[in-house]
Amino acid sequence: MSTLHDIPVLGSGMGFRHQIKEQIFAAQEDIDFVEIITEQYLRNLLSIEKLEEVCDLFQVIPHGVGLSIGSAARPSATYLNRLKRISDITQAPYYSEHLCQTQAPGIDLGHLTPLWFTEETLAHTIDHVNLVQDTLGKPLVLENVTYKFEIPHFSMPQSEFFHRLVEATDCGVLLDLTNIFINATNHGYSAVEFMDAMPLDHVVQTHIAGGYWRNTQVVDSHSHPVQDETWELLTLLAQRIKIKGVILEHDDNFPDMPNLVSQINKARQIALSTEFSLRKC
Repeated sequence: MSTLHDIPVLGSGMGFRHQIKEQIFAAQEDIDFVEIITEQYLRNLLSIEKLEEVCDLFQVIPHGVGLSIGSAARPSATYLNRLKRISDITQAPYYSEHLCQTQAPGIDLGHLTPLWFTEETLAHTIDHVNLVQDTLGKPLVLENVTYKFEIPHFSMPQSEFFHRLVEATDCGVLLDLTNIFINATNHGYSAVEFMDAMPLDHVVQTHIAGGYWRNTQVVDSHSHPVQDETWELLTLLAQRIKIKGVILEHDDNFPDMPNLVSQINKARQIALSTEFSLRKC
């Protein structure tokens, strides 16, 4: 099985969205890699043909939304085999998902629900991560999610949960910097302190996106340009670690492609300029 150390630097790219497929294809020289939503390609042969078309032009990273890694029940063998098929087609060096729960027994929650950070949750999440990694033969990389409220009576903070999870499984972290900014703003703590408390040595990829303000809260909409606060976090992260990949997420209210490419280029410049200065030293 491949490991985190085998993952190459992928550069700066964006989430692939069918609504702007032709614009993304036309801008391929400015996009180092793309991220697809796995569940959009699980059902039929036509979707696989569309995926292969994307893979012909880009390095593709599959990003799932339905694994429900923190649920009490183990992921089904059928679902994991479908994930493996997509993962194998893309030849991705890792598979990414969210550290969350999307299912309860017999119920599809329809949302990336935050976990209850307890010893019991940690134990079955470790078991599930190991199962996924063994099935796929590559690292699983998990993303921090936004939340409207913390589940009370937790036994450890989220950052400790991540640390113990990566220590037990050697999985990776997809550090969503916009989610950090949004959670810190909406819940009144320091985004930088949270970022620094995470297991940065296991960060494989980052997400950046733009939301909007609704009164005193920030909404995670993926529909606006990346905010200054997220750019600042990316700059600080680039000073701390070698960033292997940055993905710009934009899901609605699409601007023209030069606007998106400008943000992709800015992310690349931030990541690579810091790497260059470290090499010079």
